[in-house]
Amino acid sequence: MKRSTKGPKRQMNLPLLTADDRTVVSGHQQKELTLALVELLLDAAQKTVNAPGDGGDDDASEAHA
Repeated sequence: MKRSTKGPKRQMNLPLLTADDRTVVSGHQQKELTLALVELLLDAAQKTVNAPGDGGDDDASEAHA
């Protein structure tokens, strides 16, 4: 394998946020939004687990039968 003869490139590290470290929503609203998101994710995960034959490995168990 050939090694590159070029030296390392310079990289610019820019801050992701240029505004103050304040949030758009208050702490109470943030907690409510977090709980709502968790509930939505859990509901979606439960529906995925209970879905009949959507991409599961049902075929693998039939192949060995």
